[in-house]
Amino acid sequence: MKRSLLLSVFCTLVLSGSGQSVKTRMEKGVEVTKYETFTVMKGEVMTPPDARKVNENELYRSVKEAVKKEMELRGYKFVEDSTAQLYISYVAGAFNLTEGGNTGPLGQTPAQTPADMDQSRSWSRESREGMIAIDMMDSRSKRQIWEATGNLPLENVDLSRALDAIIYKAFKKFPNKNKKNKK
Repeated sequence: MKRSLLLSVFCTLVLSGSGQSVKTRMEKGVEVTKYETFTVMKGEVMTPPDARKVNENELYRSVKEAVKKEMELRGYKFVEDSTAQLYISYVAGAFNLTEGGNTGPLGQTPAQTPADMDQSRSWSRESREGMIAIDMMDSRSKRQIWEATGNLPLENVDLSRALDAIIYKAFKKFPNKNKKNKK
């Protein structure tokens, strides 16, 4: 994976705001259903070590299981070694997001004294957001054929379930080999 591309995806997601979202992109002219096997490689964690709230190995296990489940449902076979035709990897991270604003004069609350009449009310909110970028490449050509990027709020969330949900959304439109065989 190209580190600069991943860094730009990470920065884009950091600046994109809150709320869970997933975007996918398929390389044009690639017939993904011709591939049979895949493997999930350990990805990178972009969060500084002192700010991490999850173990890298635990994150890898969660991502691997969720990706494996989605790919196998679509008719692809998981293999542990380098014989796989598709390599799937990820970049994940977490960041603190601060949002703020001004509600205008009086801040939608009644004035207590005449001095409060021209007072503006500002607000700010700090939250923790997570992002993941999943990259799939052809093992022979090392050409990227599919990618998904997603972000989600991490406040009061079970990380394993949140990863399952975002990976489910990412693979929702991924080509299904089983449907091709039924025609």
